[in-house]
Amino acid sequence: MTPERGVSLAPHTSLRVGGSADFFVLAHTAHEMAQAMDWALQKGLEARVIGGGSNLLVAEAGVAGLVVKTAFAHVSVGDGVVQTDVGVNLANLARRLAKQDLGGLEWAANVPGTVGGAVVNNAGAFGGDTASCVLSVTLLDAAGTRTRLSVDDLRYSYRTSALKRREFGEVAVECVEWRLQRCAPGEADARVKEFNAQRMRSQPRILSAGSVFANPTGGYSGKLIEDAGLKGAASGGAQISEQHANFIVNPGHATARDVYSLMRRAQNAVFEQAGVWLRAEIELVGRWTDEERATLAGPLATAHG
Repeated sequence: MTPERGVSLAPHTSLRVGGSADFFVLAHTAHEMAQAMDWALQKGLEARVIGGGSNLLVAEAGVAGLVVKTAFAHVSVGDGVVQTDVGVNLANLARRLAKQDLGGLEWAANVPGTVGGAVVNNAGAFGGDTASCVLSVTLLDAAGTRTRLSVDDLRYSYRTSALKRREFGEVAVECVEWRLQRCAPGEADARVKEFNAQRMRSQPRILSAGSVFANPTGGYSGKLIEDAGLKGAASGGAQISEQHANFIVNPGHATARDVYSLMRRAQNAVFEQAGVWLRAEIELVGRWTDEERATLAGPLATAHG
């Protein structure tokens, strides 16, 4: 296992923006992931594990240390329990299980990213979320030690978890157990098709990172941004979607700086008009300044969760 130097991370994120990792490993097995984490530990470098990169905004100046991308994606289907490796594509998994008449993940059939990102961020859509479906998560550290945690251990709340808050230290998700229900033939697949039709009507198909902001208590971020007059607003090559204002899209020439600029513009406009500070679901990764991170965080006490 030899890390590569200076690998661009843009192709490894759903927005296709951002700089390079100082060191990069594509891990094809959990063992390779642990080896990479141990290599970084021995070198005194920070290690970050990513999946589909759907909730990340990588700085143009790149990412210090080691970035490990998970590329192992085994799925095992049992009686009401499904075990998946961290690198499994969440949307593909939901569609596959629905066709096998297993229900519970239909909401995820169009959610970008991998299983790993979903369990860390408590991904959700159409009234469903990860916390309602997860049975357990197995974590792996640099020494190769595994720890199995129940869903209660993960302390889920709206779009966050103990994993996202890094309460367990320098660990990575290895695999996930899901609790699903057997459905009548065709029932789960019909729900997937219904959600897909809703998504096609309401959400953009252009490159994006999914929802940019968590919904505040009693409201919707997209409506607040639209009410502030920013639907369709652009900065450089990035644009607030004309279809759904809680999506920032990259028609092809956006930079991370363009996306960040639009996020800040939306936060300021909504706060000025409605007195609500929108909490970002997208995480800043890499060489952003402390000031940029703090400015994006803003008065979090006004946000949901």
